[in-house]
Amino acid sequence: MKAFYTLMLLAICTINSYSQWTTAYTSSSLPYTTVSSFIAFDKVGNSWKDRIYSIDSLKFQVMGEDFSSTPQYTYTFSAAERLAGELVYSTGYDLNGDNKADFYVMSYYGTSTAYRSAFKVIDVTTGNAIFQKDDPNFSYTYPIFEDINNDGKLECIIMKYPYPSLLTYTTEVYTTGITAVAGDSRPAEFKLSQNYPNPFNPSTKIDFSLNQPSSVSVKIYDIKGSLVKTLLNSYKNSGSYDVTWDGTNDSGKRLSTGVYFYELISDNNQIVKKMLLLK
Repeated sequence: MKAFYTLMLLAICTINSYSQWTTAYTSSSLPYTTVSSFIAFDKVGNSWKDRIYSIDSLKFQVMGEDFSSTPQYTYTFSAAERLAGELVYSTGYDLNGDNKADFYVMSYYGTSTAYRSAFKVIDVTTGNAIFQKDDPNFSYTYPIFEDINNDGKLECIIMKYPYPSLLTYTTEVYTTGITAVAGDSRPAEFKLSQNYPNPFNPSTKIDFSLNQPSSVSVKIYDIKGSLVKTLLNSYKNSGSYDVTWDGTNDSGKRLSTGVYFYELISDNNQIVKKMLLLK
C-alpha cells in the first residue's frame, strides 16, 4: 500500500510540473523549400537576443521581436544571388552601430563550369550594402570577420582570384575600425556551396554550413556514381565549415580529368553538386 501511495504522489508531482508548460509559439505550415529557425539579431549590451528568420528562393526575412511570425525586415535576392543558391549568412556582428546583426550574401555570375563569385555585406533593416566586392575581373570568397591583430578592432579577410583563370589568388585584409561584440555566426541555412575554384587544378575548396548540430559527411563520386573519396565523416556543431579536395582518391592516387560530384549529407538533408577536375 505504501508503494501505491508513493507512485500516486510521483504521478501527481509529474502532472503538476508539466502543467506549467504552455505553448509560446507555433509556426505556420511552411513548404519544405523554406528554411525557418532562430538567429541572434538584436544586440543588447554585450549579449544578443534571437529572432525567427525564414529563407526561400526569393527572399530572406527577419520577423518581429519575441515569437512573432510577421516579417519586420525583408531582403529580396537578386538573380545572381538566386543563382548562388540564396547563400545568406550572419556575420555575427553589428557592423554599423544600429544594434542589429548584419549579414552577407553571395552572388554567382557566368556558367557552372567557371562561376565568378561576389559578395555583399548588407544591413537587412534597410537592404543597403555596408561593404561589397564585385569586380568582373576577379572572383571573391566569402568574407571572414576577426580581430586578427588583437587591437580590439575587427578586420575583414577575403581571398581574390583572377577571373576566369582562377589559378592564383591573393589575400586581402580590410580594417573596419569597428569594436564589436561577437554575436552568433550561425549560418542562416543548411547549405552546400559551389566548390571554389571550379574547374580546378590541383585542389579545390568546398564550403558548407549547418543550422544545427548534426552528423555530417562530405563525399566525392565519379561520373559513374562510384565513391572515390570521403573528405569528412564526423559530428559538427552548427556553423560554417570547409573541406579541401586535392583530386586524389582514398588510396592517394591522382584522378583523371573529368566531371565529379560532391555530396553533403547531414541528418535528413542531402545536397549534391557537380565540379570539373582539370589536369
